[in-house]
Amino acid sequence: MTLLARSRTNNPIAKLALVNWKLIALVVILCVVGITVLYSAGRTPCASPPCPFGGWQPWAVPQLSRMILGFAILFFTAMMTLKFWVSSAYWIYGLSIALLVGVMLFGRVGMGAQRWLNIGFMQFQPSELMKIALVLALSKYFSGLSINEIRSNRMLLIPTAMVGLPVLLVAAQPDLGTAIQLMLIAGTIFFIAGVQKWKFGAVIAVCLIAAPLAYKYALHDYQRARVNVFLDPESDVMGAGYHITQSKITIGSGGVWGKGFLEGTQSQLAFLPEKHTDFIFTMFAEQFGLVGCLLLFALIISIIWQCNAIAFKSRNNFGRILAIGIGANFFIYFFINTAMVMGLIPVVGVPSPLMSYGGTAVLTVLFGFGLAQSAQVHGDTILSSRSSYL
Repeated sequence: MTLLARSRTNNPIAKLALVNWKLIALVVILCVVGITVLYSAGRTPCASPPCPFGGWQPWAVPQLSRMILGFAILFFTAMMTLKFWVSSAYWIYGLSIALLVGVMLFGRVGMGAQRWLNIGFMQFQPSELMKIALVLALSKYFSGLSINEIRSNRMLLIPTAMVGLPVLLVAAQPDLGTAIQLMLIAGTIFFIAGVQKWKFGAVIAVCLIAAPLAYKYALHDYQRARVNVFLDPESDVMGAGYHITQSKITIGSGGVWGKGFLEGTQSQLAFLPEKHTDFIFTMFAEQFGLVGCLLLFALIISIIWQCNAIAFKSRNNFGRILAIGIGANFFIYFFINTAMVMGLIPVVGVPSPLMSYGGTAVLTVLFGFGLAQSAQVHGDTILSSRSSYL
């Protein structure tokens, strides 16, 4: 493997000066927002219930500890060279595939799905790691091809298989939301790599044609119920439609300015299910209103903008595709969750990145930002040999 590296320094301390601190600051702000909302979802212990709203337990403190570990992973990842990530990309992808197979064989079942592996100190969800591994693997593959090769149907067979295998494994758990997210992430990378637009049109057409068959034969009963509720929200308000109905009510009750911190009624009085995980955005919206939501959207857009800025400055295709892929993953993550709780798409069980309570999701999202920072710190590295990618 030949690598022409034009690094400014190999000193880790000096490398810290090359980190995109704007991105770090924005991610820290989002983490603070997440901890704040999780604090509002807890209860302060007291001698005579009902206890006051707000408390560090049971969610805010564990989430904070995971975020501290996640930032350590972020900075460690940022210090590693792009040469290391190029050489490790397929290994990380292969490990993620093995873990998904392990879930099928030994995974823990929870809430009707088999998605987690018990690794002692936490319940690990391999599908979250797969999102980042897929970005890494596709970035390596497409970076080693010329534009003519990328437009060749034959050369697209391998990356298509690289996407299809984890999608099938994740969908079998079943986790339709993450499977869709993997496809959208892959589609973004295929697009920025230079795949012709007509091929995307063909894929979309096939999906539309296959959708009725998938609805009838591939979806589980509860998944079909969610689609039915999406198409007719009033059809099962107290059953399959309860979550989304309460979610809409909670968002609407926040109004323009919100009810204020710890003052939400729908969320605090337990009308809103899963308020600390998939529906945490709804809890945020009730307390901080439309204005708060717009500020949150601006924060999300700023984070994605910084990832794209890293890509624009990179002098190698791997760094460019990697940074854009990480930003796309974050955007798709947030978009699906937000659209879901607003009733714009069916409920698919995707949490809000760095806001929803969870271990694997927090660590993998911050790992992804560490990869983007590696592209920033080592942005003047020139990967000059095709063998570096193959």
